[in-house]
Amino acid sequence: MPATGSLPFQLIEQLIDAGYIRGAYKGHIQPSSLDLTLTDTCYAMPGSLLPRPGESIESIIASHNGTPHSLDAPLEVGRVYLVRLSEFVAFSPDLSATASNKSSSGRINLRGRLLADGVASFYELPRGYHGQLWIELIPMSFPVRVHAGERINQLRIFAGDGRLSRIEHELLYATEPLLRTQQGSAIPASSLHVGKAITMTVDLSTHEIVGWKAKQQTAVFMDTKVFDHPKEHFFEPVLRPSDGQILLKPGDFFILGTKEKIVVPPTYAAEMIAYDGTKGEFRSHFAGFFDPGFGWHEDAAQRGTIAVLEVEAYGNPFFLRDEQPVCLMAYEHLVASPSKLYGTDLKSNYGQQQGPRLAKWFV
Repeated sequence: MPATGSLPFQLIEQLIDAGYIRGAYKGHIQPSSLDLTLTDTCYAMPGSLLPRPGESIESIIASHNGTPHSLDAPLEVGRVYLVRLSEFVAFSPDLSATASNKSSSGRINLRGRLLADGVASFYELPRGYHGQLWIELIPMSFPVRVHAGERINQLRIFAGDGRLSRIEHELLYATEPLLRTQQGSAIPASSLHVGKAITMTVDLSTHEIVGWKAKQQTAVFMDTKVFDHPKEHFFEPVLRPSDGQILLKPGDFFILGTKEKIVVPPTYAAEMIAYDGTKGEFRSHFAGFFDPGFGWHEDAAQRGTIAVLEVEAYGNPFFLRDEQPVCLMAYEHLVASPSKLYGTDLKSNYGQQQGPRLAKWFV
């Protein structure tokens, strides 16, 4: 590769053509990621497991009494399922990858974690990986029915490490203000917002409904082939708090929005760091990848889009307050400008969101 960073649309397309990724669909390529595809091979497992070096996912299923599960039936809340993906990877030694939930699956609290033969960690494919890909699925709030051919997570492929350093974040922000107010004006660089990554804060005051809280229930299931689910079956609105704060309790799942709008220029991608202990005992995102072009517009006055947060507390109840720092956005280089941009060349479900929007499946 001529540079380090994540691979853009056209290079992912070339990897598929050259056989480095088999079983993938070119129609599932995003500006700098590849949506991975479910097959109908699914097993209910007694718990989460990571393979030891040299151990295949299929051997784990056999040794831990995985039970075949038909996707005609919903996935039950809190149960662990392993689903084989369509894709088989045969990377060269200079390529590695990571995966994360897509925005839609993250917003329904359906955890999707990539697994690979002999890789003792979730989400990651080491350099030179050869093997079949699997996904672990766990519905955390309500039952979910998924289908073969659907896309729950996305794979980002890297040549080296393209993450920006602190000084590179500062220089990029000086060239292109990455954060905007909700009215569209650029937010000046400050120690609050610009450091080892870009800090964003939570919005608990702008809208009458500042978020949504998932209902913990097992009576009604959500079907990912249905796009008119009544939201009140699965979520309850979080009204603007009079004191500017909400209490996060362990096990609760909230959809919230950021106070700032974010811009991802065409030659960069961004990842929301899922857990930062300096910001509090909560996780702010389960689908934290932002493709090149998110919030971008040729007209600088129209740049910026709200980031939606999937928030869950850990350990102890935690008060989240309006304008509190809530997440870090870490930017990374691409090895080349992508031939297609998010929201411009490729369909975007969330590119124009102006608040804490629910997933695409709800009325």
